[in-house]
Amino acid sequence: MTSAAVRRWRRVCCLGTGSLAFAVGSAVVPAAPAIALGPEVSAADQEYYSYYQLGSLHSQGYNGEGAIIAMIDGHVNPNIPELAGATIENKSPCTVRSLPDNADHGTAVAQVLVAPKFGVAPGATLYTYDLGYSEEEVGADCANPGVYARGEADTSLLIEQAINDGADIISISSSYPMYNEDLRWAMARAISQGVIVVAAMGNDSTEDPEDTLPLWSGICGVGAIDTNGALTEYSNWGNGVETVALGTITVRSGTRGEVLTIQGTSFATPIVAGFLAIAWQRFDDDVTANQILQAMTTTGKGSNGEWNYSTGFGAADPWGLLNAKAASLPDVNPCESKAYSSSPSWQDVEDYIDGTVNPLLMRNDDDYVYRGFNEEAAFSPDNDYPVHLGTSPRYHRD
Repeated sequence: MTSAAVRRWRRVCCLGTGSLAFAVGSAVVPAAPAIALGPEVSAADQEYYSYYQLGSLHSQGYNGEGAIIAMIDGHVNPNIPELAGATIENKSPCTVRSLPDNADHGTAVAQVLVAPKFGVAPGATLYTYDLGYSEEEVGADCANPGVYARGEADTSLLIEQAINDGADIISISSSYPMYNEDLRWAMARAISQGVIVVAAMGNDSTEDPEDTLPLWSGICGVGAIDTNGALTEYSNWGNGVETVALGTITVRSGTRGEVLTIQGTSFATPIVAGFLAIAWQRFDDDVTANQILQAMTTTGKGSNGEWNYSTGFGAADPWGLLNAKAASLPDVNPCESKAYSSSPSWQDVEDYIDGTVNPLLMRNDDDYVYRGFNEEAAFSPDNDYPVHLGTSPRYHRD
């Protein structure tokens, strides 16, 4: 496994078109309401709101109600006026003292998702999970043996926690190391249980940087386009991208109260997550998460149904998504088949489903039961998981 010294998390954040000089220091996210400087941000301030005709969608009742979105990011300040009335619950398993720029980043993403007046899915429930970026202080309660310095605030364990908490869609706007055993099994679980994971491609203007999360199998990569449908100059592209969306937003800082206009794939990602939450509300229970993703990828604009390196399966279209015949589409995650060998593999997912993964490799998974024959691992004092030795369904198939 990679050592703590070389692990780096960084926001896949933003390029400022306004005042974006966040102060960086050791300040803690304020518990009191942020001071609001200037009028409240509205739908009229968001180019994405009119571009996607979200007002019409919302007026028809499509607002993501009933869907649970998990957001893994900086700490969210729910006390700003733009988030008043939103259903937000901090589900972080341990203490993270987010730096101001990371807290502003998280608060911005939350506004795009569920702000009552301009969020993409204002009726959805938002669970927030405070990510321990490499430069931040995490509490002693984050400690988890063998999980590096971030412990319970690591992306992989937060994905597991979000699944434990019942999330339908997980939105992540940060990078991650190229390979990590914990993320391998977190994503095998997400794929097997039909939990949608979307993540930002990043803003390096390059092809598939090695620390971009969408290189992982099952994670749907989101790039950024402009209002002409062209990939932005800053957006990454490549094997990891499945879709694209607008990347410019106007939001309030959660720490200083200023209104900022910013852009980045970090903000295209919650737009797509919001579309998926609306689709989750729209389709019947017999439509699977995989079929919802198939509906998104088969209705993308500008790709003629073919995948490409720049925009994946094309620009996300909420109207096409909601009008798709999702129940007739394949029950296969289109974000799982990357154009190269990625992790987790098909076999990893099968091993997870069959309960044959060494239980000593599993962390923070409330569902896993070991059903293999490895008695040494099964009865190890370090194994906290239930054991039904030799009962894996793979041993009993015809």
